Amino acid sequence: MREEKTGKRSAEATKQKVLAAAISRFARASYEEVRLRDIAADVRLDVALVHRAFGSKDQLFAAVIAATSPSELVTADREALCAAFARRNSTPCQNEGLQIFIRSLTSPLARSALRAHCSRDFVEPLAARLGGPAARQRAALFVASTIGVAILRDILEIDPLCEPAEGDCQPLIEGLLASCLGDDRQGADVFAPPRD
Repeated sequence: MREEKTGKRSAEATKQKVLAAAISRFARASYEEVRLRDIAADVRLDVALVHRAFGSKDQLFAAVIAATSPSELVTADREALCAAFARRNSTPCQNEGLQIFIRSLTSPLARSALRAHCSRDFVEPLAARLGGPAARQRAALFVASTIGVAILRDILEIDPLCEPAEGDCQPLIEGLLASCLGDDRQGADVFAPPRD
C-alpha cells in the first residue's frame, strides 16, 4: 500500500514537472515549434513518460491552458469579477497564459483548443450565471474585453493603460467590464452627447 502511494506521488510530481516545462515552452514558442521531446529533455525524462502523463501534445496543451487560466474567478460576484479582471497581470502564471494565448493563435489546432477552453470555462459558465436575454453575447463580450485590455496593457504596454495611480485606468476598465455584464454603474449612457 505504501509503495502504491509513493508511486502515485512520484507520478504526480513527474506530471507537475512536465506541466511546468510545457508552460515555459508554450509561452516562448508557437504550438508547432514546441516538441514533446524538448519538454522531456527540459525535465530530463524520456519522452515516453510525457506521453504516459498527458497522452498527446494536444492533451498536454489543454492542460497548459487550464493551468494558466484564471477561470476559477468566474464564480466570483460581479464586482469582484470585474475588479479581478481589471487588475494588471502581476503573477508569472497569468503573464505566461497571455503569452501562450498570443503565440497559439497562428495554429489551427491550438486555436481549436483555445476556443473550446474560452467557451467551456468562461463564456458558458458566465452566461449561465448572468441569465436573461443575450447572456451568451454579454459573456463573450466580457471575455473579449478582458483579453483585449490585457494584450494592450500587459503585452504592448500602451501608455494610457499603464499610467501610475493618479491616472489609474482600473475603475474605467471595471466599468467597461461591468457594462458587458449588463451592470451600468453610472446609470447613464456614456456615449450620450454632452448636454448644453
